[in-house]
Amino acid sequence: MDIMMPGDKGLNSRERAQKRAQDTGNHPDTKTEDFMTWEFSFLDALQKLHTPLLDDFFTTVTWFGRDFWIMLGIFLLFFRRTRKCGICMLAGLIVGALITNVTIKPLVARERPCWINDTVQLLVSTPRDYSFPSGHSQASFVSAMAIYQNHKKWGIAAFIFAALISFSRLYLYVHFPTDVAAGILIGLIVGYFTSRLVKSQIQKHPAAQKYLE
Repeated sequence: MDIMMPGDKGLNSRERAQKRAQDTGNHPDTKTEDFMTWEFSFLDALQKLHTPLLDDFFTTVTWFGRDFWIMLGIFLLFFRRTRKCGICMLAGLIVGALITNVTIKPLVARERPCWINDTVQLLVSTPRDYSFPSGHSQASFVSAMAIYQNHKKWGIAAFIFAALISFSRLYLYVHFPTDVAAGILIGLIVGYFTSRLVKSQIQKHPAAQKYLE
């Protein structure tokens, strides 16, 4: 995807967004424009918090946003005590990915902040998919909710870790705040209902209960 746009140099984040809208013929209304201004202001303020220590911390944390949860879900399948939790996690991750990455992202087609304001030096590789909603946040909170539904103490720790992963997407300038908020909301809803559905199906099948409990 072509990120660089002619005539963008010297513009701030809001001006870049306005110019991009004019170039594409997509003119946001005043409320949308004001909201994007707030989001860019928030992201730009976070850039002032950067330190080498925080940079290393959040680039490491953000790595855990997707593949880690899949690997953890598979790992939990190997132990009877955690097998149900692993199934809930993996089921939620599949449903969440279908809703977020396959359906909503292409429909909304929201550009990432780092595509609009390319003056910010990214600490991670530039993402190629669309911005809304945050897949890392969705996957993290799906997994945290699934863990919480099966093991409350582990779930609290998972929620804290999921929150750090979600914040890392803002710190690294690859998502807008509303992307992350939507990802968290979707993750919580999908994680809750898929876990309830998996548990109800297990209770209906005695053979499954013997294998999983």
